Amino acid sequence: MRIELMVNKNNVPQDVFCQVEHEFCRRMAIYWPDALVRVRLGGANELNVLGGLKEDKQHVESQLEAMFDEADDWLEQPSYDM
Repeated sequence: MRIELMVNKNNVPQDVFCQVEHEFCRRMAIYWPDALVRVRLGGANELNVLGGLKEDKQHVESQLEAMFDEADDWLEQPSYDM
């Protein structure tokens, strides 16, 4: 199975993108350790699940939604010390 997540490059700074990539890959490896997971920057937000069942895509979508719902727990915000 192949899981591809495209993140809109206009909405996400590079440091945040790296955190999203890491967290998404980590979460997908829990359920599909043999899946090829790719996260990339693009012109829109898009999720593709290839070679899996319909239920797999629904599960990936729910995991992605949970990941962003829990972003306060894993997303490190830059500190602006002055």
